[in-house]
Amino acid sequence: MSFNAAQGRGGLIPLFIGVLSTAACSHETLYKFEPGPFEVTTIDALAIHDSVQDRDVQLRVLYPGGAGPFPVVVYSTGMFCYPQMYDRVITHWVSHGYVVIQPNHLDSPNNDRPPTLEQLEIVLPSRARDVSFIVDILDEIGTAADIETNIDTQRVAIAGHSFGAVISMIKTGLYLKNEHQGPYGETYDRRFQAAVLMSGVGHGMEQMADNAFDGLRRPLIATGGTRDIGRVDLGDLTPAEWRMQPYLLAPPGDKYAVITEGTDHYMGGLICNAKRGENPDYEAVAIVRSMTLAFLDAYIKQDATARDFLKTVDVAASTSGKARYQYR
Repeated sequence: MSFNAAQGRGGLIPLFIGVLSTAACSHETLYKFEPGPFEVTTIDALAIHDSVQDRDVQLRVLYPGGAGPFPVVVYSTGMFCYPQMYDRVITHWVSHGYVVIQPNHLDSPNNDRPPTLEQLEIVLPSRARDVSFIVDILDEIGTAADIETNIDTQRVAIAGHSFGAVISMIKTGLYLKNEHQGPYGETYDRRFQAAVLMSGVGHGMEQMADNAFDGLRRPLIATGGTRDIGRVDLGDLTPAEWRMQPYLLAPPGDKYAVITEGTDHYMGGLICNAKRGENPDYEAVAIVRSMTLAFLDAYIKQDATARDFLKTVDVAASTSGKARYQYR
């Protein structure tokens, strides 16, 4: 197939939300389809001051119960999206042994005040700073959350949706024009060992260099839907083709892509914001969290079984044609 050109600790988070059609998704052939063995605990608001930005960054921390340490995934949300609206995906990762940390970026609707116009002008460099700041202070986060033994500071991935996927690409090598490098230090961060791009973007952002995707040398998995419409002129590309450009245009090797049929940018209101999207697409959620978990296990946990799965699975057959998949 081708794609062409401050609320304290919360309790157990629901891991399996919605009824999934077994006719579309096979439990036997999708990777770790069921919730994992670890209970998921969330700390909804952990504020740590960033002296570089001179602001308190509110963090949301989700971690597995049990003996660690566990690898870390830093998750950057879409623009104006609620971090907690990604639980259908990220709690699945946590239940299988990952710590997930989500910053409330300047544009987060969880913040006490909406961003000012001046803040919106620097939202890209501020977001890029936020995710690296988290890695800078992993030990401090562990102490503040009382989970020091749960965090493996040497195994770190980045993930994001939409504009958060752009941040993930920037941090793993996407080239920007010089004038958009930003005021908060280097954009590339070698500490992020792999990237999960949910609804990543293709050419069209004015901040991107002409050869932007040449720098994406880290392992990545790109996901999107056939109704996953972007905010730029796609030209002759379909929404799916545009969302797959990070996969198609990055240097080959350790690159993966999944497209789900009929899925919009918000999976029907199941991610980002419940008031957006069309019909809830529980099947797409199940496929995305399965495939992205396999990717994380393969490249962050170095799990040979997961890597073999990524190279041999027939996703179209496993999902009755709901999803298309390829790697290069």
